[in-house]
Amino acid sequence: MLMIKKIIKKVVYPIYPIIKSRPDFLVIGVQRAATTSLYRYLAQHPQILVTHKLRETYYFDNPENYNKGLGWYLSHFPSKLGKGKKLTFECSPSYIYYPQIPKLIKQDLGTIKTIVILRNPVDRAYSAWQMYHSYSSLPHKHLRERADDRSFAEAINQELNPESNTAKYPYNYINRGKYVQQLENYYNYFDKDKILVLNFAAFGDYLGSSLNQVCDFLNIENFSQEAIQQFQKEKYAAAKYVISSDDDQVLERLKNYFAPYNEKLYTLLGHRYDW
Repeated sequence: MLMIKKIIKKVVYPIYPIIKSRPDFLVIGVQRAATTSLYRYLAQHPQILVTHKLRETYYFDNPENYNKGLGWYLSHFPSKLGKGKKLTFECSPSYIYYPQIPKLIKQDLGTIKTIVILRNPVDRAYSAWQMYHSYSSLPHKHLRERADDRSFAEAINQELNPESNTAKYPYNYINRGKYVQQLENYYNYFDKDKILVLNFAAFGDYLGSSLNQVCDFLNIENFSQEAIQQFQKEKYAAAKYVISSDDDQVLERLKNYFAPYNEKLYTLLGHRYDW
């Protein structure tokens, strides 16, 4: 098996940049903001072809995978012959977060189009904590190892404390919500018209118009009304939770904390959200 992997690495991967398609666009974030839903919807579009089993390749955000080279990355995408005129893509909600990634994307993929869904950073932080906190009860070992056993208040207090030695990765509940910094970083490498910014709340409340916006951005046909109606019946990665009174106080604290970052974001985008 090891010998076969070595042969693939030496012989097959170098050929892939010639015969494999590069992604036409990327969904780059953010975590806990309906990226799974958007991926599932787009994967069903008749003008889009997805061949990899997972929505994420973990290429640009994982140094170990990135060191495998572009050929390894392209192994996840369809051949140029099989793809034809269709579009292909991946959806990695961590791509917007790590500061080195836009440079790597520009370097390897050129001026590619990207899509990002922004969610109220307070709600996003709480949703992410709920997700990681639930991992401790799951049967999958790799998820249990990433479980956050702290209370929400403990997690936020430690992230806000500059003297805390508690590791923030992979949670980063606060820094992941500083969207203005992340978008400004991408704008250093890509023109604004190459990055479609969607609102999580609007995506949920006005799914049809939001998906039409995506299709227009990608220059593909809009989804049929029948497809939109079916999508509205489907829920992917949906989570419901009850906010305790203690957590409510922490959320209010976060709202005040994020306020100046959100104001800068509104100025950058030229419009406001009701955050």
